[in-house]
Amino acid sequence: MLKNKKKFLMSMALTLVLMSSSVPALATNIQDTNTNQEVTTESNYNLKDLNEQLVMGVAWMQSSAEYRALCYQAYNTGQMIVDQESSKFKQGDKPLAIITDCDEAVIDNNEYEAGLIGQNAAYSEETWGQWVNHADAKAMPGAKEFLNYAANKGVEIFYVTGRNEKTGLDGTMKNLEKLGYPCVDQKHMRLKTDSSNKQPRMDEIVKDYNVIIYMGDDAGDFPINSYDKDVNDRNQLVDVNKNNFGTHFIILPNPVYGHWESSLSKDYFKLSPAEKGKLRKSYLKTWTPSDSNK
Repeated sequence: MLKNKKKFLMSMALTLVLMSSSVPALATNIQDTNTNQEVTTESNYNLKDLNEQLVMGVAWMQSSAEYRALCYQAYNTGQMIVDQESSKFKQGDKPLAIITDCDEAVIDNNEYEAGLIGQNAAYSEETWGQWVNHADAKAMPGAKEFLNYAANKGVEIFYVTGRNEKTGLDGTMKNLEKLGYPCVDQKHMRLKTDSSNKQPRMDEIVKDYNVIIYMGDDAGDFPINSYDKDVNDRNQLVDVNKNNFGTHFIILPNPVYGHWESSLSKDYFKLSPAEKGKLRKSYLKTWTPSDSNK
């Protein structure tokens, strides 16, 4: 009887030891499972998820009266500058010129951007090249009228764009000609050859012309040395040149893409979709309402 009781007590003690040792293991397994769920959620965040962030910007540019109004405002400002500068022009002066970007400065590519929404795909040279050579981008509201007005006043228009000269020249010229833009010829088309930095191409034009307007949707479209600068430097350069905006520089709104995005991180294009999404949100300044129940 005593022997059986000892066996029973030893068995109970062993059971308690096993149970106590399994509790931390169980807790660890639960924690690991939660961690794995977080990792899995982040790893499943793909380009399709990231592209959803385009929806509001693209919808605004494609449908809002406010976007159209800002375009008209920009080109009306340009017309006033043309009137002012052309009235001062004298024989022997350098000929007058406007340097403008193409994309989201005079032609609208939002159909390409909208096409990325719902797709697990990013901008690529291949698909962008197809879009460029499709040559069916629409004119931005008021852009064609403004540039033709300037051309009729004797102002030459130079198109300094980030489009690739080798693969995009023909499609770009075809698109601009179809829309009725002026100065669409080899002389006035200054597409990218080796670098996205537009400053050298703008400097070449300035040698022979009095550039009265720089126009674009990106800080890099203006001679303020913003190329390859980080987000803080770009903001400071704009502040330094604040008096030129509206008098010499005309900027168009573009909340969808641009160098502002890649300036958020030096290695931005090496980041995963999840990392890009997290980085973008890290720049948000937020306000949280107080809890009225407290």
